[in-house]
Amino acid sequence: MVAAIHTATSTAHASSVPSACTAAEVACHNRQDPYWGQLWAPGSQAFWFTQAMARRRSETVGAVNKKLLPDEETALRQLTSPRGRAERLAAWAVLDSWRTATAEQVAAFTGSTLFLDPAYSNLSASFALGLLDLGTYSHPLSRFGLARNSVYRPANSDVFDKLIAPTLTWPEWASVTGGLPWSSGGQYDRHNVLAAELALRAAEFLQLGAVMGEKFATVDLLAGTGLRKTVKNPDNRRADGVLIRPDGMRIAYELTASASTGFENKIRRWAQLINDRPLETSGLTVLFIAAPHPDRSRHTSADPRHEIYKRMAKVLREFPSTGPDSPAARIGIAHWEEYFPAEHVLSEEFLNLTADFALGTGTGPDRWVQRDMLSDYDFTPWETFDPMAVIDNAPLLAASPHWMRGGDHTHLIGSPMGRAGTGVPHPAPVRPETTKGRPLGGAVGNGGRAKLPPRLRVEY
Repeated sequence: MVAAIHTATSTAHASSVPSACTAAEVACHNRQDPYWGQLWAPGSQAFWFTQAMARRRSETVGAVNKKLLPDEETALRQLTSPRGRAERLAAWAVLDSWRTATAEQVAAFTGSTLFLDPAYSNLSASFALGLLDLGTYSHPLSRFGLARNSVYRPANSDVFDKLIAPTLTWPEWASVTGGLPWSSGGQYDRHNVLAAELALRAAEFLQLGAVMGEKFATVDLLAGTGLRKTVKNPDNRRADGVLIRPDGMRIAYELTASASTGFENKIRRWAQLINDRPLETSGLTVLFIAAPHPDRSRHTSADPRHEIYKRMAKVLREFPSTGPDSPAARIGIAHWEEYFPAEHVLSEEFLNLTADFALGTGTGPDRWVQRDMLSDYDFTPWETFDPMAVIDNAPLLAASPHWMRGGDHTHLIGSPMGRAGTGVPHPAPVRPETTKGRPLGGAVGNGGRAKLPPRLRVEY
């Protein structure tokens, strides 16, 4: 046996642990458990229904729910109306960031339980326009009409760029996309849903500065342009998400259901990146989490953790240092079932983000040492590296959990004139005597300063 032998830790049901999610109906203990809930049997893919499929079915057999398929003109009018605009932008941002999410997860991220119903006008219009696909779990007992079994993803189309983006102000577009191209394709249903669930649980129960989706977990953002540096051959490499401590240290996490040669190469690429980027100049650590199917055989060979440890040890022999800045000290391994040993149950290991690191002096299990990633790292950034910038800017992203982005964040993006580098004109008043005691630009009647129109602000 290669893996460390863990002793039992204390656990608690999620309903007994204070949650930061203010939408109680979709807090952790009220969401379906995407790991233990047997929602994916017999596979890992959802059943999907695209706009093209729906229209073709409607034309041939006429069996599509009319609420799910308004005509395109009506759909576009709905998606450009002021009503429900903030929630709509947040839902798009969540799916752009995480690629696949359940109805309950979208509701938890946005704070709006309206997204539990795929017939909700903002969802049905997005579907009818070909912006989103609707699906349901692959469990044979699931039915598409059961709202809480719904799964959403961006459609493989150019609808956002052609029809949606031109209707958004720059602040709205930035809050949805983070200034990056709209995401589509590359869907791995169960994998993406588990990655989103981990981020939601971390944001609900842990003391974090921010959580970021797959879109913002690229190697380039973590170690390249995000640090004003260049990464050799960054290609499309990315983690499944990033948990950011209050001090700015990044924990990029990767979920894996198996340990193949490709997985070994992935470890090697992260190890090389960490070897090239000291912690004090990048804040980067990596956590691999084994997440095999819970209905697998209980035989040891069916659990990938042993092969994960073996391949990790093999790769780290190429980077033999065990110093505090080494790959061995900054790449950890954990298991979903140790973090969440039963449905809606949280362990002490999860609450501390405990992981195994190859820092021991022995071989086999003796090589692995447990460390708490939330507290056992002494992270002191160099003066040239500002790890807090991402925490300051994360509330601007509508994909951030709703309880982590309250308030007015217009100051992060400035005004249109400010971005254009022009000043606000102040013509002389026609009747100077009427402005006495009231600052120019003040709102008539209340003495306060005028604000930008709502669509030019980022306010939640």
